[in-house]
Parts: sequence; C-alpha cells; structure tokens
Amino acid sequence: MSDVVDFGVSLYGFTENWINNPEYQLEDMFRELQQLGIKKFEIVGSQVFSDYPLPKQEEIDQILSLCKQYDVEPFSYGGYIDVGRYSDHDMTDQEILNEVTYELLTAHRLGCPMMRGGAVPNHLLKPVAQMAEFYNVRIGFEVHAPSKPGDANIQETLAAIKETGSSHLGFVPDFGCFITKPNPLMVERYLSLGADKALIDFIVANRHTGFNEDTMSEKIKSMGGGDAELYAISELFGFLSFAESADLEGFKSLLPYSLYFHAKFYHIGEDCVETTIPYKELLTMIAESDFSGTIMTEYEGHCFYLNDASEQIERHLKMEKEILSSLAA
Repeated sequence: MSDVVDFGVSLYGFTENWINNPEYQLEDMFRELQQLGIKKFEIVGSQVFSDYPLPKQEEIDQILSLCKQYDVEPFSYGGYIDVGRYSDHDMTDQEILNEVTYELLTAHRLGCPMMRGGAVPNHLLKPVAQMAEFYNVRIGFEVHAPSKPGDANIQETLAAIKETGSSHLGFVPDFGCFITKPNPLMVERYLSLGADKALIDFIVANRHTGFNEDTMSEKIKSMGGGDAELYAISELFGFLSFAESADLEGFKSLLPYSLYFHAKFYHIGEDCVETTIPYKELLTMIAESDFSGTIMTEYEGHCFYLNDASEQIERHLKMEKEILSSLAA
C-alpha cells in the first residue's frame, strides 16, 4: 500500500479558521501540515491569494519559503474558471483559454505537478492539453456532486480526453459524489435554522423519487415549509446532493484516467468511520487498480461552520490508513 499510495491534505480544509480567526495566518496551515506528518498539500488560489488569478511574486515566494521551512511539497493547485466574470456575455473560447493559462502559470510558478482544472468545454481540450504539456503541469478535471462519474457529460469528457492522447489531462474524482445519505450534521443544521424534522425527513426520503429542486420546493411549501426547508432543498439538490447508491461502476471507468483524488468528507466521529461515503469500497478499487499517486484529504466541515479541522483531518487520515493497511494484510 505505502509503495503506491500516499496522502496529502488540501489547505481548503482550514477555511473556517482562516476566514473567522484574524490571528490564524497562512503559516499556521503549514504548521498544521507538519503536525499531521503530511508532506504534500493542495492550495486553492482564490482562497489564499489576494491577487487572483495572477498572484504577485511575493505571494508565490511566501508559499515557497513556507514549503522549505516546513518541509512540504506544493503538490496540486486548485484552479477555477470564473465563468461569471463577465455580466454582459458568456465567456468566449479565447477567454476560457486565457483563464486556463493564468492557472497553469501559477501552478508552474509554485512548482505543482498537478492542477485541479475548472470547467473546460470538450472542444477546447486539445489546446488545453498543449498548454499543460508546455507548462509541465497535469490537469485533473474534478468530478463533483451533484455530478456522478457515470453521467453522460462526464463520460463524454472521458472520451474527449482519450481522443487528445495526452497524459497531461485526466480527472480528480471527488468522493463527495459518492455520498449515499446526508451527514447527520446536515440535518442538525437545518433543524437549528428552524426546519421541521418531518419535512426534512420527507425531502431526504424523496430525493430520488422523481422530484427536482423546483417541484420539491413547491411540494414542501404546500406542506407548510418555509425558508429553512427551502434552504435545505437547495443544498440537498446541489453541492450536498446524495445518491441512491454510489456510482462505483462509473468510478471504475475513470480510474485509469484519475490523476489524484479528492477524499472529501464532512464529519467523522471518534470511531474514525465515515458513515455516508463508501470509503472502504472506493479505497479497495483504488488499491486493486493500477493507480499510483496521492489521495488528497479535503475536509469541508466549514459548511457547518465547524472549526475542528485538525481533529477531523487527523481522524480521516487514520481511517484511510487503517482501511488500506487491512487490504494489504
């Protein structure tokens, strides 16, 4: 196991402290990586750089200096394409390519061998592959909830990547797209906002019985629901979406083209067991494949306004290592 899989941590996991604690500085994130025994990390440009998407040289130098001081490696750069930048028109192909160039240049300046890519239309993948090869940065397009690996658009992107013939393009599957039920903390938060438990239970039970976000909203309003329930619907049909069952067959199809993984999670108890994402099945498939590389822990507990990243990330890493060790045994 240790010969083919290693572990990294996304600095994105420290968002709650970074946003709400004025005394918490960039260096504190690196100090936490060191305490966790982590050598590789992912940095999200829009989170840490004041000048984004093209940070000043002093910002780049600060990151590189901290890497040297804390003996860590900038493994991946979390890039985006801000498709809403222009209010008067949709981004043109050239504007999209410009954005990709900015992100690749920043990743290259940081020395990152990998980059999480934004949404690039399939017809632009060939020139994007050429740019990635020029900067020697491999781009992984994230598969993120509510999308699933087996979705038609993801499979079309897979075919387009294959057609480029480039080893510099692939995927970053986010384990959040394998959630099969809401994390208990999600339900607790909705209730704390004033939601009725019976209505939340109805939303969860009927998430996959033919409703879409609009029809579910109308149904809940007819049952007496208000803003708290509508907020829950927007999340449970959006980035906190969950599936009836994990799309493991779709995951299998992406494995040969996965550059690394976002091991997303929202909360793990003291027993170090994630109850909403089939981690054992996912890690088993990775271990049994030809994959050799990094699993990037991505904690997103800040969506519940929790400031427990260090504890949670430590539990997550322990869980992953225990699962993979048991498979090796």
